[in-house]
Amino acid sequence: MADQKAEEEEKEREAEKCWDIWEDDEIVTWRPRRMPKAIVAPKRDLPSHAESFNPAEEYLFDDKEKEQWEKDDPEDRQLNYIPQKFEALRKVPLYQDLIREHFERCLDLYLCPRLLRKKVNVTDPTKLIPELPSPNDLKPFPVQVSIEFNFHTTTVRSISVSPNGLYLASADESHNLVIWNTRSGKMVRQYRLPCKVIDNVEWCPSMDYCLLAVANEDQVHLVGPELYRRDSNQLTRGVFIEAEKIYKIEAAASDKKEQHCKWNFNLSRPKKGEEAEGEEEKEENKRHPHILATMEFKTIISRLSWHSKGDYLATMAFNIQSTSQVLIHSVAQANS
Repeated sequence: MADQKAEEEEKEREAEKCWDIWEDDEIVTWRPRRMPKAIVAPKRDLPSHAESFNPAEEYLFDDKEKEQWEKDDPEDRQLNYIPQKFEALRKVPLYQDLIREHFERCLDLYLCPRLLRKKVNVTDPTKLIPELPSPNDLKPFPVQVSIEFNFHTTTVRSISVSPNGLYLASADESHNLVIWNTRSGKMVRQYRLPCKVIDNVEWCPSMDYCLLAVANEDQVHLVGPELYRRDSNQLTRGVFIEAEKIYKIEAAASDKKEQHCKWNFNLSRPKKGEEAEGEEEKEENKRHPHILATMEFKTIISRLSWHSKGDYLATMAFNIQSTSQVLIHSVAQANS
């Protein structure tokens, strides 16, 4: 019992012992936790002329301004007080909102997070631009021309790569449409369209159809160059054969069928031993044997865009503001 009582007394003495944290470091082994650097609170704005106890006359409110100040909400007021003028400083009464404003200031300092930003004085602005690495450190990158496609003598307005990556279509301002082999750079198809400028060329994104859409001023030609497999080429032509039948039936039944777009099909091929009826028709079939259909518009078409499945085509007219500026066409049904 005596030993237990002695231990309790010793614990009480240790609990009551005070440690002087300002003593020598050799005596005190306890170290306070390193606190972050104190950030100075932002200073309040200096008082303006209107806050003076003896402001000039132009800072005082007249009756109309005072009435407007009282009508406005506290958030809409430019000043949260009415300027007053006193003859002497000793006649200034106690500011009634002093305690409230000091309390709000304390809340702002307590709740508003502050960030210490280091201000850098830059004398030379060129030092802010990072040094560019040497071009030798950026290799490998193309350093020489691997393939050149040389044919066009005027500006090339549009190019498009086929979905399988084997063919490149290019069109220029001299109504030339050329299809190239991307591996060899050789020309595999060449067309000379009737209008002058070809604004846009787009391959059909579906590999099931070998089809190319060409925006040729107020016409859009759907070209089947027959460069894919035989079944794809036959399927492409078969779609247009069925579309021509549907279009003729609907055009005969409705007068509004050709309101925005007129479809002209070119699917007939002369058999061996047969000649075209006239020289113009013979020359036209010779120059454009792969144009399956031509859509005729009343405006100039500047942009084309295919649906990812290749069954719909969107056209955008150039510089018009109407409901027919953008049209969506169903290729399989020849419907706009």
